[in-house]
Amino acid sequence: MYDSETLAAVREQLDRAAGHEFYAAKFDEAGVGADRLDSWEAFREVPFTTPGELEADFDADPPTGTLYDGAAMVTFSPMGEGLAPVYDARADIAHQAEVNATVLQRAGIEAGDRVVNTFGYELFGTGYVLHRALEELGAEVFPLGPGDAEQTAATVQEYDIDAFLGNPSFGKRLGEEGASVETVVGAGEPFTSVPGQRGAVKDALDASTATDYFGTRHIMPVAAETAAEDGLHVIEDYAVVEIVDPDTGEVLGEGERGEVVVTHVRKEGLPLVRYRTGDLAELQQRGEGWVLPDGVIGRTDERLKVKGVKVYPESIETVLAGFPDLTGEYRIEVDQPESTDRLTVVCEGEGDESALAEALGDRLLITPDEVRVVADLDGTGIEDQRY
Repeated sequence: MYDSETLAAVREQLDRAAGHEFYAAKFDEAGVGADRLDSWEAFREVPFTTPGELEADFDADPPTGTLYDGAAMVTFSPMGEGLAPVYDARADIAHQAEVNATVLQRAGIEAGDRVVNTFGYELFGTGYVLHRALEELGAEVFPLGPGDAEQTAATVQEYDIDAFLGNPSFGKRLGEEGASVETVVGAGEPFTSVPGQRGAVKDALDASTATDYFGTRHIMPVAAETAAEDGLHVIEDYAVVEIVDPDTGEVLGEGERGEVVVTHVRKEGLPLVRYRTGDLAELQQRGEGWVLPDGVIGRTDERLKVKGVKVYPESIETVLAGFPDLTGEYRIEVDQPESTDRLTVVCEGEGDESALAEALGDRLLITPDEVRVVADLDGTGIEDQRY
């Protein structure tokens, strides 16, 4: 697990969180607290925090919820069917800028570089968070936001921009408009978990480096790649990451696939302790640090067990995105003609069924018994005919 220095920081964070009624009640009920956090094994006894619990807290004490204690910045994040507030204290903003500056520097952005930031500045505030980091790093920031691709591409070319921050799909659009940069940092949508996507973005923008960045609006950064493009390294001075079984909550071993659970290492506004993100990934130790080797590969919201293996349908979408002649529409069919489960994946569009079956097998950890590619798909979703 993580080192003793990180454990000490997490102990302080639990003590800070216990100052809020929301966590005080949770910790008291579970019989845990900062005073008992003497090991990472003890940390696993701390109860999870779920999006549903946060949503209920906002609803019970609208509009701020009980975790509000003043803020220097209030932004918003999707939660349930609406938006929920995210609070950053002044100390949080300074700490985020420092941590994210280091992350962006490791990704290849240097002091003095001209950087186009195309993340949104309104409502969600992601653009502001990364803007401050670029300022901390000493870069020259162009706060363009997710605007018109043609206009942004023209700015990139006219001002000889060095780096692009934004959604990878928007980066490809800029490339189609003639933009080119040296360095790309992509986030906000599946990126390196989509086969071939990194190469496509680099080719579109004629970039030398394209790295992935993972964070929720509540916790950013969680993990990010370096210029070596070798997997998303957990940002241990900002977040602790665990991988748990979505059904049992059991902490999984190294290399096992499950739900990403994140804890702030240091946060005053809206502190999150063992927060279940619903994202699907694996965690591996590399040297003294931890890495999400394939990034975030799907969601855990829907899952089914086939031949004893948990299948996460949303992880199929990242595979299909790597086949340009597929529409992305698909159907999963599971039946049991005899005593053994049979898995069929039907996809819409055109493509090599053998190559698709191999790619799906790598991602799902179970090779489909049949993969069919059809011109027009009659119905999507999951058809489980076993029961």
